Amino acid sequence: MGMGEPFLNYEAALTAAQIMSEPSGLAIAARAISFSTAGIVPAIRRFSAERQPYRLVVSLTSADPGRRRSIMPGAATYPLDELRDALAGYCAALGVRVTLAWVMIAGFNTRDEDARQLADWIGDLPVRIDLIDVNDPDGVFLPPDEAERNAFRDSLRRRVRAPVARRYSGGADIGAACGLLAGTVGWGLNRQEAR
Repeated sequence: MGMGEPFLNYEAALTAAQIMSEPSGLAIAARAISFSTAGIVPAIRRFSAERQPYRLVVSLTSADPGRRRSIMPGAATYPLDELRDALAGYCAALGVRVTLAWVMIAGFNTRDEDARQLADWIGDLPVRIDLIDVNDPDGVFLPPDEAERNAFRDSLRRRVRAPVARRYSGGADIGAACGLLAGTVGWGLNRQEAR
């Protein structure tokens, strides 16, 4: 997790996980290794078909297609209904919950309407929801304050039958925290300069 999109480098990412979980390697339990994806549907289907033992985390951030595309342009390749179908296949194949990572952005995806859309999208899909404050070294995106965060969490808990947890993240001081939606090229450059 946190090292780019592993499903765009599927073979190498799986090889690394296999080495890390090998008893003569790092001996990390396979269920303690997570593959975090923005939703590369063909790779999720392959991961499911191969019955990989690693956990799957999907960065959702919005259940509204237009809003999701605006914050995660790469997500436009795979529509939300196609992504949900692939996740249902994963859950059925492995008999586990999928973790949905929701990067909370103040005033953007923490409204009551966002909670309702997410609950509708989830339906009966077995999930766990991790709420993560956005981390943006440029300050373009801001995390919600405590009241906004709690209101969103409470709205979700009223609507979904799934664990909802706040995930804390270290590493913001070095641009390595969870919830970092974009990076910079060299510290002090804004996104426009980095392009």
